[in-house]
Amino acid sequence: MKSLSRRALLQGAGVAVALPLLDAMTPAFARTPKVVRRLVGMETNMGILPQFFFPEKAGRDYVAPPYLERLAPFRNNMTVFSGTSLPGVTGGHAADRCFLTGTPHPERGGFRNWVSLDQVAAEQIGGDTRFPSLVLAMTSEGGMTLSFTRSGAAITAERSPKKVFQKLFVQGKPEEVEANAEAIRQGRSMLDFIGDQSKRLGKNLTNADQQRLDQYLTSVRDLEKRFQSAESWEYKPKPKVDAQPPTDIDDGREFVKRPAS
Repeated sequence: MKSLSRRALLQGAGVAVALPLLDAMTPAFARTPKVVRRLVGMETNMGILPQFFFPEKAGRDYVAPPYLERLAPFRNNMTVFSGTSLPGVTGGHAADRCFLTGTPHPERGGFRNWVSLDQVAAEQIGGDTRFPSLVLAMTSEGGMTLSFTRSGAAITAERSPKKVFQKLFVQGKPEEVEANAEAIRQGRSMLDFIGDQSKRLGKNLTNADQQRLDQYLTSVRDLEKRFQSAESWEYKPKPKVDAQPPTDIDDGREFVKRPAS
């Protein structure tokens, strides 16, 4: 049988193997804009009255209870779930930290949390927005947060409305933008160094330690991607709004700024 060269095979296969449909092949007018998806997770440790939240009747034509009346404009775009639970999440108020993680028994000594749902979403869709995630809090309890990394470390929540507004809408001066971008580049360089050192360490580890190191390096690579995305966003202008910056509340026990008497 006559041998067939690799080049001839590829040339012959070219008539049978089609390229995937690329964006460049699609006319501009036929392209649909990408829908940016977001996830919002909220928790209240003050408790709610279930009879004022859950509808009595299942299905789309339910009668909205008082709490859901506030969300009436979004009724057709939301689903209300009842009867859900997080098995093993016990401990009363200690369970707050497990609202988005589902990690069981937070009241036990030596408890270690795991990654929260919002951070999993940030890994998947966070690159489509300027900030992969915004961790916010409205509480007088210091250190309160619902967000945790894959290693179980708590992500500090921002309590200042003024700082959040500045982060989202206030465009820094050119020198400030460049300083922020340089700080991000230095962070990426440090991660490169850590990654190189960790790989050298991995040559002398047991299989169990090697698996732990691989998980760590995966987190480092994910963080590198976030740094790269953050650097590109630094040079993009922020949206402009007509609203005035909010005023921070001095008294941590108050959630709403009271008018001056």
